[in-house]
Amino acid sequence: MTKPLLLSVEELGPTEEMQPETHTIKWTESIMARWENIFIAATAVDLPHAVPVSEAVADGSYPSKLAARTEQRTVTIAPKDEPPGAFAARAAKAALAESGYGFDDVGLFVHTSVLDPSPRMSNPAMWLEREIGAGGFRDVAQLSNGCDGVVNGIRWAAAHLTCNVEHRAALITAAESWQPKEVIDRWTVDPDTPFGDGGAALVMSRERGIARLLAAVSYTQPNLEGVHRGPRVFGQGVSLPVNLSQRSRAFYETSDLSRDEAWKMRGNGIGVVIERVLADAGVERERVARIVLPFRGRQVLEEEYFPYLGNLEPARSSEDRGREIGHLGGADPIAAFHFAIKAGELSTGDLAIVFSEGVGIVQSAVLVEVV
Repeated sequence: MTKPLLLSVEELGPTEEMQPETHTIKWTESIMARWENIFIAATAVDLPHAVPVSEAVADGSYPSKLAARTEQRTVTIAPKDEPPGAFAARAAKAALAESGYGFDDVGLFVHTSVLDPSPRMSNPAMWLEREIGAGGFRDVAQLSNGCDGVVNGIRWAAAHLTCNVEHRAALITAAESWQPKEVIDRWTVDPDTPFGDGGAALVMSRERGIARLLAAVSYTQPNLEGVHRGPRVFGQGVSLPVNLSQRSRAFYETSDLSRDEAWKMRGNGIGVVIERVLADAGVERERVARIVLPFRGRQVLEEEYFPYLGNLEPARSSEDRGREIGHLGGADPIAAFHFAIKAGELSTGDLAIVFSEGVGIVQSAVLVEVV
């Protein structure tokens, strides 16, 4: 019996060892991109104060059985009066300074978020452009691709840099602030992982950088999108607070898919994405030094990711730093790669896969060579 996709707090219990299995439901085609002379020029992360999990358990915010399951130590929590865009803006300025580029060099600016707190009919990306620098002739976009938005931004930026000779760089930011509690409860919205606040930024260039982009793929599984949407359809508004466990239960009550089937589909997708990005780049699996994973709870990584990695070595910082921060949503891929570099887990000549996953379900992988 495998652990179902998106358990509720009440359903948590002992789990047995899980083995990946092949599922016969047809996957949608992957979106492939292969690049030459496109670089990650710099990364930066901006985080608020980390709060000990023991305090959340003591005041009843975080159930003790979830704390034991995830082994989370601390979670970064933003002040209530600080917008998530502030973390993105500071990270963007730091990444630009590290890269040696100015905002005027940026021809494409992409911001991505999961929980958009801005007023309706406004543009958070334009707010950020004003905070970071000045306007001008550049493409600016706000992406809402969930936790997978950054990888979509990377692919878009690579294409833009390949075609646009006027500008030398592209900028991608992501930020989240999982509050107020009436909208989303960071501690229990996903029983497997507490959510952390903060932002990250990544500068891309066709001239130089810390890593060369070799290939990028995304794999979509729309048969599973209802796991995160629940029974409501588009146009019916939002049910608050966001509760992913309730949504998944409602999905399985009416879906032709069982939880075990959905679980196998999602797990197998990890292996499919890894194999495709390696094949697209013409790289043997044995050459990859590390795979950089999202910031998720210990048991999520061990049950939902590790069984599908084959002999790929996960970056230790993905788990260690994740237990200090929590899930940063769309900022996870940038932050996880940033900390893997800073921790010395990746050095010149190393190949690394950065994996991300978003609601939908979309699973993506980026293959880079550290230079």
